[in-house]
Amino acid sequence: MFYKLLIGLFLCLCVCVDLFAEEAVNFSFFADKPRSLAKDFYIYEYLQRDETTPKEAKALFGMVHTMNIRFFHLFAKKMDNLEYKKISKCIDLDINSLMKEDDECLNIGINTAKITSLPKSQLKLIKPRLKHNNELVNLITLMESDDVYEAALNSGENTFLSLFNGSISSYKMAIFNQQLIPQAQIDRLSNSPKFNQFVYSTVQNDKLDTVQKSLLHVNPSLHVNAKSLFYLGLNALKYQEKEQALHFFELSNERATRGEEKDKALFWQYLVTKDSHFLERIIHDSDINMYALYAYEKLDRPVQNIVSPVLEGTHPTFNISDPFAWPRVMNRVYKMSAEEVEALAQSFKYANTLPHYSYLMERVTHYTKSYYPIPYPEELSTYSIHRQALMLAIARQESRFIPSVVSTSYALGMMQFMPFVARDIAKKEKLEEFSISNMFDPRIAYLFGNIHLNFLEKSLYHPLFVAYAYNGGMGFTKKHLQGGAFSQGEYEPFWSMETMTNEESREYGKKVLANYVVYRHLLGDDVSISNLFENLLSPSLTDRFRN
Repeated sequence: MFYKLLIGLFLCLCVCVDLFAEEAVNFSFFADKPRSLAKDFYIYEYLQRDETTPKEAKALFGMVHTMNIRFFHLFAKKMDNLEYKKISKCIDLDINSLMKEDDECLNIGINTAKITSLPKSQLKLIKPRLKHNNELVNLITLMESDDVYEAALNSGENTFLSLFNGSISSYKMAIFNQQLIPQAQIDRLSNSPKFNQFVYSTVQNDKLDTVQKSLLHVNPSLHVNAKSLFYLGLNALKYQEKEQALHFFELSNERATRGEEKDKALFWQYLVTKDSHFLERIIHDSDINMYALYAYEKLDRPVQNIVSPVLEGTHPTFNISDPFAWPRVMNRVYKMSAEEVEALAQSFKYANTLPHYSYLMERVTHYTKSYYPIPYPEELSTYSIHRQALMLAIARQESRFIPSVVSTSYALGMMQFMPFVARDIAKKEKLEEFSISNMFDPRIAYLFGNIHLNFLEKSLYHPLFVAYAYNGGMGFTKKHLQGGAFSQGEYEPFWSMETMTNEESREYGKKVLANYVVYRHLLGDDVSISNLFENLLSPSLTDRFRN
């Protein structure tokens, strides 16, 4: 296989810092490494070794940059700390298992969702055991009422929203979806910051139709954020309340702090009214996103504020594949003025540090300029323009092309491969010398990315759907498409693009699609974003799951 031979050659010639091979990852390895996600990753890998001692695990616990529950479970398993072991055990137990444990374990693992999964008759058994959790005791008292709905309405707004937001879906249906919530009560609820979660979870759940209708004419307080106002707008459109939708969208635009959020609200006002004035307002902003690209195209204006620098040479001292080098730089950047950051950026003005230069310069401009670099183009030159644009679009969104980046979930490198996916590819390609730190080499990242995209594009032919699968997985994307998304409708395909319940994949897909259009342009092969949107409604052009 060509890719196998090519990757094998690169691995043999690899000049990246292979930390596992060139610097032994023993306990002393961590002493001089900056607190960072990269360090967390290597700690996580080290903890999984059989020979790691409880004493070492205890010391490493204090070096963690970002703790998450998966990380904590691993520490608890390794450390001689009975309290941590108990927390690790109890926090994930279901309610029936928790009720069989002692009171300490019960209090560790209990939450509102687990309580609302209990039959009412069992609440009295659990309530006396929650002696030091006043919030849950108060919620249980509310749940014991003859009419929970009325009792919740008469409680404070935070209590009502804590019960609603924390409860499982079937409990929401049974208690809150039986009758309209009075207008005065809805307005009162909007005074709580918890109202934002209430709006989002309600609008995203079509089974809560009665609660959705209760939201149609809310007078939102200043606590209601731009995201919630946008979804209130979508909710109003669902029930044919177009004027009310426009009101919510305009409020969303006014309260938004990010360019894309503002543009989204304006774009939907355009969809409802077909008034190009809203498109004009979009392009007055400096942000580059799919809404802005659509506006530029419809108004037949050249896209503004895109910068794609071309640099030469190799940085004399900076190792782009050292996962600890960039965190050391960024620890300094956070304390710098804009002038100091710009001076630092100039020191990265080389071809191999083009991503670092672009990242810093975008920060210097306060993101009024959108940098779309094409780093390491020689590694892409044999691919089609479509594949080059798609890989660049994904890499820009995943890592801003920083070769050594590590994410909070420990995805690695420019194309952000999870270690188990990278190892699986290496195994299938029979790469016996592969080390996971090879993913910090941009050549390997591109090659593995291309292999993975070959797999995804056997089933998905549209960059938006490929992006969904790259982020959320092929199974998720297949299920989403077969569930009725991107069918014909008044506001399609945009309705499906905005209402996908997986928020991470939803927003990721929109950003990658915009990146793809920009990179097609930069590579000299323009593509119409309007056509890309239209194609989403033609299964034969986009995927094999709906044919």
